Amino acid sequence: MDIRSRSMRTNNLQLSHTGVTIRVTTGLKVNAMKLLFAFVLTFLVLATVSAHAASDADVTIIKAKKVVIEADVITIVAEAKTRITLILDNHDPAYKGMEWMGRPVTQVHVKSDKATFTIKRPRHSGLEAAWQESLQAAKDLQEGKEVGHIGYYAPDISIKGNLIDSITGFGYLYAKRK
Repeated sequence: MDIRSRSMRTNNLQLSHTGVTIRVTTGLKVNAMKLLFAFVLTFLVLATVSAHAASDADVTIIKAKKVVIEADVITIVAEAKTRITLILDNHDPAYKGMEWMGRPVTQVHVKSDKATFTIKRPRHSGLEAAWQESLQAAKDLQEGKEVGHIGYYAPDISIKGNLIDSITGFGYLYAKRK
């Protein structure tokens, strides 16, 4: 090692106003800004994804008979087809099928001739835009337009005579994808 490189290293450590120190500080600020940007972007993506996350019950409306829209609740009386995810058993490491939180699940499809679907506004304040989309989709359904489906999260389901009688829970009414 020659004297010039050793003295430069010593100067950089002793003098906080040198270009090297400023560049390091600036680099840290840029990295912090990049990290903040990445965090915000990740949050926005996850918020969007959670609005369309896999639901516990998906209802495809065949024919709506009545739609009532309130600020925190949408009620639909309709003929529909529903796919429900049910837990089969406790955790089984040998199980190779679908799982939810490590537990085996199955999906069943159930018809409803005239059921009441009550969609409650989710408590997550970060998903306000998704709830507003649900309200708009409900207005479209009132006007006779076709909508996508209802996605419920941990709903209460009532089955009578082998048909769904009602589903109540937190969820979203999704517009039909184009």
